[in-house]
Amino acid sequence: MKKTYTSDEIEVYFEPKRCIHAAECVNGLPEVFDTEKRPWIDPEKSDAQTIAEIVERCPSGALTYHRLDGGEDETHDETTITVGEDGELYVEGNFTLNDGNQEVKLNRAVLTNSKDTDNPPFYDKSLSERK
Repeated sequence: MKKTYTSDEIEVYFEPKRCIHAAECVNGLPEVFDTEKRPWIDPEKSDAQTIAEIVERCPSGALTYHRLDGGEDETHDETTITVGEDGELYVEGNFTLNDGNQEVKLNRAVLTNSKDTDNPPFYDKSLSERK
């Protein structure tokens, strides 16, 4: 279930099931992304441009945003796919994912074909810990 965190300048969306805990957000902008606080995302603590730059570092696309200040939303001219160490696919760029059950438009994701994940086709970091 996607959660929304809003300021006057930006809306930040978080999809917990897609999060692989790469910690790009909490390490990059801890005053906005603080897992010790509730709500854990506070977009009032920084400007929209800085928040957007940090959100775009999220490899799984669990974090996305919509600019309310007239700034541009995330766009990609091309799509790139990188194979990770555990065979997961890091996809960055505008694409449509159709897994047979649903069709979703995305701009970033970490994908797997493993049946072990609780959230197929999205990569679950705990898979690499199960080996």
